[in-house]
Amino acid sequence: MKRRLVTIALLATVAAGCVMPRAVTSLGEVQAASDDRRITLVPVTSASIPQSPIVAASFPAEYLSAQPIEHELLGTGDVVKVHVWEGGAATVFTANSGDLGEISVDDQGRLYLPFAGMIPVAGRSIPEVRGDITRRLRTVVRNPQVDIRLVRLRSKLISVQGNAAKAGSYPIERGRTRLGELLGEAAPDLKNPEMLEVTVRRAGQSGSVRLADILRNPSLDIALQPGDAVVLSEIVENVTVLGAAGVQGQVRIAKREYSVADVLGQARGLDENAADPRAVFLVRPQPGVGTPIVYQFEMRRPETVALASRFVVRDKDAILISNAPFTQTRKALSAITQTIGTARSAVVAVP
Repeated sequence: MKRRLVTIALLATVAAGCVMPRAVTSLGEVQAASDDRRITLVPVTSASIPQSPIVAASFPAEYLSAQPIEHELLGTGDVVKVHVWEGGAATVFTANSGDLGEISVDDQGRLYLPFAGMIPVAGRSIPEVRGDITRRLRTVVRNPQVDIRLVRLRSKLISVQGNAAKAGSYPIERGRTRLGELLGEAAPDLKNPEMLEVTVRRAGQSGSVRLADILRNPSLDIALQPGDAVVLSEIVENVTVLGAAGVQGQVRIAKREYSVADVLGQARGLDENAADPRAVFLVRPQPGVGTPIVYQFEMRRPETVALASRFVVRDKDAILISNAPFTQTRKALSAITQTIGTARSAVVAVP
């Protein structure tokens, strides 16, 4: 009998000292942290919602003012194919020798042709170069007929990198003189243009806007310039949801004006069996400051729910949803009940 009493006493002591752990901090603990100045606690009102950091995106002024280049003018590195015919009986160029093949514009912007010499072509159109060659050949060829065709345009190349189905190098030519035309060919990922950043690097500068901005704003459809590098990159931003939510974990920010209400909706809302609607917090670190800001949402009030739809989240924010007090009590009672059941089994088992 004495052994039974000792066993029951030990189990009762364990039950009395039972403290159930919590997944996140409680409302009282947050308020205590505010009193100790470990955090800055801000109840959410229409006046306390922080201003959205989002500003109208644009490229540098130099990009916006640049005009489309004369894409038909020849330049260094371009490759042309030249053919010359003679009027009457051939004296210099026969049917075969008249095909001068592919010729590259040299580093000084010149072409070399037999009997015509070095011909400056950089910055000139094909008709202008054709006329120059024709005039030079008239001294040695009877009634020369000259044909020049552009084979490869290398002086006006631009590159596309990143999230595009057709990344690579493109020449600036007819139908491809502006950024929008280039993107149409490069086929960027259009699943979420709000979260796809388009960066244009040019002459030591760079400018970035989102693809959705280019689609909406014609002024951002800038003229391309030789040497431009266009980089397409997905914007990946997340908010961490902890505590009594339908689903815990990271929630991807799907647009610029992504709100607290959007995050909670993605996390399947508050757990109606566990959440304390008074204690929904958004924790935001302050760069360079050791004290984070903690915004408190009193979700029992309809006006606060409306404010949650206006409160824009930022990358690396965390949303904490505390358990309601009765949830902890229920856990403790459940633990005590289990302990008493164990005690009864022990009494039966002890002879």
